[in-house]
Amino acid sequence: MIARAVELDTVGFAVFVKNVGRMYGLAEVLRLVQTVHHRGDRVDRSVVALMVADGLCREGRIEDASHSLEEMRLRGWKPDFVAYRVVSEAFKAAGRVEEEGRILKQKRKLGVAPRKEDYREFVLALLSRRQIGEAKEIAEAIVLGDFPIDDDVLNELICSVSDIDVDAALMFCKFMVGKETFPSSAMLIRLCESLCKNGKGDDMWEFFRVLLDKGYCRNVRDYHLMVSFLGKAGKVREAYDVLKEVKKKRLEPDISSYNSLMEALCRNNLLRPAKKLWDEMFTSGCSPNLQTYNILITKFAEINESEQAQQLFDRMFQKGVSPDGTTYTSVINMLCQEKKYEQSVEIFTKCVMQDPELASSVLTVFMLALCKQGNYKGALGVISCAPSNVQSVNSHVILLKCLTDVGEVDLAIEHIKSIRGNFSSCFQIVINELMASLSTSASLQSVTRLISYLNSQGIIHDVGPWMELIADGYA
Repeated sequence: MIARAVELDTVGFAVFVKNVGRMYGLAEVLRLVQTVHHRGDRVDRSVVALMVADGLCREGRIEDASHSLEEMRLRGWKPDFVAYRVVSEAFKAAGRVEEEGRILKQKRKLGVAPRKEDYREFVLALLSRRQIGEAKEIAEAIVLGDFPIDDDVLNELICSVSDIDVDAALMFCKFMVGKETFPSSAMLIRLCESLCKNGKGDDMWEFFRVLLDKGYCRNVRDYHLMVSFLGKAGKVREAYDVLKEVKKKRLEPDISSYNSLMEALCRNNLLRPAKKLWDEMFTSGCSPNLQTYNILITKFAEINESEQAQQLFDRMFQKGVSPDGTTYTSVINMLCQEKKYEQSVEIFTKCVMQDPELASSVLTVFMLALCKQGNYKGALGVISCAPSNVQSVNSHVILLKCLTDVGEVDLAIEHIKSIRGNFSSCFQIVINELMASLSTSASLQSVTRLISYLNSQGIIHDVGPWMELIADGYA
């Protein structure tokens, strides 16, 4: 680049010489600096001096870092207060008090004040070029030294750094709050997602307490954000404490906060507190919505509390809350597991009456649930009685595949006849998808028999390739 007279900029050159210093030491850095001395008009020399010193310190080359301050200054690349502090802190961490004091004296005598605008442009440029690690390290030097940095730069930093170093992102956030400035909602959400992902619920709660003490929460939405993420992190007691804080402020918790806490309680198998929260919702005048019902019904179904799940399901209708696919599939799966087939059919009938399109997707799950319990005749009865606008290709294919897998070829053949007569518009699609699924069947004998039947009826032709495919699958 230098030989071709390509103009350098601060980001490119600073990152390059920092890495050179970490790998090869100060001598190579000084050679590069001397080479570009008269060609680096666009390069911020104080920023480069900091990057060199910081890189050397991070690599454990403290002596080189110390010498770099003087050598860079003599060459016209004046280190600022940030660079001197980085080196003094490195000596302090190494227990070398005398050298630390010497660097601090040099800082007072020779250092120049950092220019906030220069660092602003530099950090934002690093972030825009996806040099997140470099941006994090330079920001650490600024923040730990309590040097000025703009709030919007911190917000950008925290959002980007959260993905690679959540501890550093949290440190930046605490620095911001310490300056009596609150993070943006988008930034806080990004940070909390990373804290949850990294199992740092305790750190998140500690930070939330700081925000609460500082008066961050001004409306229900702000409190909900805390309740939601505390619930995700498994901090249910703390989430409940925040909910109580909402009531103390004479604000009315919205249904989203209750749902977040309810979901956390159920996820952690805390059913008694979940039921208590349910009662509390009503006394607070907050009516449960579809999500609330689904959270509890799904949990009750999971632990085979069919009576509780059924009561909630019935209550939904009484309160005018329409179940969705999650509600129906949870209840139907539960009833099939308990072999309460008549009740499961009643539930499915309600689904058909409510919304045929919804019932079509639920029917597929119903077929799987019945077949899993070995109730193949029951499955045939349900799908045969379902209205034509509810039956789907997928539900027929699943049932036929299950019948073939367990060797119930006669039942499969009878159902194929029924589809041909009553579902003729989609018959060939069902057959094509069934054929595509048979190569994974567990019963070669059943597959062979079914394909032979289909061929004899002229439904499929040229069965040779099918037989070869099946043979390959069982080789």
